[in-house]
Amino acid sequence: MNASPQLDRVSTFLEKGQAQGVAAALSAAVMADGELVHLSWHGRAQVLPNVRPLAPGDLFDVASLTKVMATATLAALMMDGGELVLDAPAARWLPTLAGEKARITIRHLLVHASGLPAWRPLHASARGREAVLAAALETPLEASPGTRAVYSDLGFIALGAILEAVGGEPLDRLFERRIAGPFSLKSTFFLPGRDPAMVARRRVEHAFVAARLSPERGLICGEVDDDNAWAMGGVGGHAGLFSTALDVARFGQGWLLALKGCSLLSQATARAFVARDPTPGSDRALGWDTPSRSGTTLGTRLGRGSLGAVGHLGFTGTSLWLDLDRQVVCALLTNHVHPSGQNKQRINAFRARFHDAVAEGLGL
Repeated sequence: MNASPQLDRVSTFLEKGQAQGVAAALSAAVMADGELVHLSWHGRAQVLPNVRPLAPGDLFDVASLTKVMATATLAALMMDGGELVLDAPAARWLPTLAGEKARITIRHLLVHASGLPAWRPLHASARGREAVLAAALETPLEASPGTRAVYSDLGFIALGAILEAVGGEPLDRLFERRIAGPFSLKSTFFLPGRDPAMVARRRVEHAFVAARLSPERGLICGEVDDDNAWAMGGVGGHAGLFSTALDVARFGQGWLLALKGCSLLSQATARAFVARDPTPGSDRALGWDTPSRSGTTLGTRLGRGSLGAVGHLGFTGTSLWLDLDRQVVCALLTNHVHPSGQNKQRINAFRARFHDAVAEGLGL
């Protein structure tokens, strides 16, 4: 499907990217002023050990888009409901955070200013949700809370656990009940290892796009690519969701509606979450990213108005960006990591050109 003739060039661009080897599989959905103007899918869901064409409903591992689609949005909804306060100490729910870590707040976790490091191979020595969470919380700080912004998976692992404590349910169930249903995300979910019957059913009902060929885990397909989320049983505050480009775009449109005061999420909370954080050197908002001052994957045309843009990237080759002035949603899903891993410079350059092709097609 390509809903707008003006965006034929986007399909052509994606086909060219697939032919050039940027990713085996690519799918994109674009919404403008609330209308779906582009939806397409290209290439092969899998090239090893067998070739399998990408089908319209195949599910991509969206990787760190989980941080905004699940974790940050749940935090926003809980703020609206009076269940969560931004400047509350994380140690209220995670009592092992002691010493300087006791100063970490919910806000620090959302804006990646907790002082926790970006990443650690927690999976190498820990298995199961509790063990991985404990390993994350035991990791020494690299900076005092609130003094710097460094993108941190560990911080979002901690935040996911806090949301589970506040909501009284596992993260995947909170997502299904409070986000997937209300936002009409019909093909977006976690694959929780604690429920093998449900996981088996979803693997029968859905086809999945392949991710890495891992030396330790083999070909990753139908389970989360992120090793720490995998060690947690498939569900983490930082990664674990599977989705389609259409659902990711619908989610983004839900946030645009919230910013207009027309959604389940209040306008005041939505505006607070998309405002850039003042932490020194930060390009982050609450859970969201904003266009980097040193160069952005949003390209050269979108997000240039007074309200700017918010978005997020995923390691597997996924992205979501919202142009807040022009009311444009761009969802790009790829399996760029299949089969041999990530080339960050190449996929980021491709993302920027994709967004420029969208803007050109829309006449922006």
